[in-house]
Amino acid sequence: MKILGISCFYHDSAAAIIEDGNIIAAAEEERFSRIKHDSGFPTHAIKFCLEKAGIKGSDLNWAVFYEKPFLKFERITLSSLAIVPYGREMFVNGYRVWLKDKLWIKSIISENIGIDSSKILFTQHHISHAAVAYYTSSFNSAAILTCDGVGEWTTTSWGRGKGNKIYLEQEIKFPHSLGLFYSAFTQFLGFQINEGEFKVMGLAPYGKP
Repeated sequence: MKILGISCFYHDSAAAIIEDGNIIAAAEEERFSRIKHDSGFPTHAIKFCLEKAGIKGSDLNWAVFYEKPFLKFERITLSSLAIVPYGREMFVNGYRVWLKDKLWIKSIISENIGIDSSKILFTQHHISHAAVAYYTSSFNSAAILTCDGVGEWTTTSWGRGKGNKIYLEQEIKFPHSLGLFYSAFTQFLGFQINEGEFKVMGLAPYGKP
């Protein structure tokens, strides 16, 4: 079983390939394009992973995208409408990006790597986070907590992993988000969101409780 994982069109685009549960290769697009936090389609990273696995795109059993675009598009649309007219700029900028690339990700993947669209799957954002934490650990069972800015609607989730299964049983939804709260402070301190958070983490030990 050969599976290609893809993340793109947000920040730090990347690809990874596993075969029968073993990681064969993984890479970020910025390592090839030399564009920091490259968010474009990870053409070079995918090519690298396929070459390392010694296969073509048509040899893949599945290609999996890291989130569900239509659920995320729903959140962005409803969030923009909820703050009319103040969300006009966010609405226009968001739709420009979504109508150009993000809504057509299935076709983009199929055309770029030569895989039939029936073999392209979409998983939930926080399942992707949970999977990379649990499946790369040495544990056969574990409690799982995921916490970030926001996925489709979920911002925090918790559950458990047992054997090769993950069960996320509870969640907190947008707009309630510890990750977005952290990003707001990142921007307040003059750093770039989705880039400077690690700098804020690094500065934290120098502060006073």
